[in-house]
Amino acid sequence: MHATTLKKVKTSRIIAAIAAGALGLAACTQAPLPSSTPTTSPAECPDFATPGAAATMIGQLLDKLGSRQTVMVEIRSRELAVTALVDGAPSTWACRAGVVQQVTSDIAYVDQASFDVTGFDIGDVGSLFRAAAAIAGSSENQMLQIVDYSGGRVMMAVTTNPESRTVFFNADGSILEDLDFDTLGGIERGLQDVDENASLVLQVTIDSAKGAWADAPGVDAGTIVRRQRTPRIPVTTVTRTERAALQTFSPALIDPDAIWAVVAGSRTPNTPWSVSIDDRERTGVPHLHFAFGQSTLVTDLLGHPVTTH
Repeated sequence: MHATTLKKVKTSRIIAAIAAGALGLAACTQAPLPSSTPTTSPAECPDFATPGAAATMIGQLLDKLGSRQTVMVEIRSRELAVTALVDGAPSTWACRAGVVQQVTSDIAYVDQASFDVTGFDIGDVGSLFRAAAAIAGSSENQMLQIVDYSGGRVMMAVTTNPESRTVFFNADGSILEDLDFDTLGGIERGLQDVDENASLVLQVTIDSAKGAWADAPGVDAGTIVRRQRTPRIPVTTVTRTERAALQTFSPALIDPDAIWAVVAGSRTPNTPWSVSIDDRERTGVPHLHFAFGQSTLVTDLLGHPVTTH
């Protein structure tokens, strides 16, 4: 496997094995040090889709690591690996081919968020696999991964091989909901996601097909941070080097009801639309800049049409 940078985790690198028959945790035998040869024949790893099996093994591997600063967990039906920071560097222990041992880590640590595994509901991995299969339409070679998905947001995701749809889970085991941005509810939730913890933004955009995104000043001078939420993918965060050309404003000024009222009253049914909220006119107050196909409309924050120059 090629070296991997967690910050750019791609769902295509999540390769899984489908759940097989249940075996006790004792089935995984401890291997000698990686430099030596095991003296016993390896048994099969337990079925990690069995309730409690994955959580128990993870606890054992973290004890071996001597660290609770977890940066990645990978669970297949018969394989499980945990990577944690040990003295600031990633180290991995795994149960593979029936052997519990330290394995060579292919992870490059670049300040990904560490997390406490006990904060994630993995008491029944099999139920997560089944829920993911119902949405993705495939249960072939499933794998569950817990990792810093983007910008410090740690998520659980299940994928298949061959790759189908990636299914994301919240920490409590609930499925990350799809958002329909052509509804008031989708607009409201999308704005909440991209404006999270932002006191000032430069521009917020909602696109009925693509989702929502918000640009805000970065911590470092001359940088802009974009948080984006698409219909099926959790929030991603990207920082780019760019001087801000727009004035900042509070995202709390944006009213989803006002946006939806304009959309409902200004377009023909099923017409794609978008709106960008910003102060490009430099009036000190942001306006709503709508696009309905080739038609455009500018309104104030309450949805009343305005004339701009």
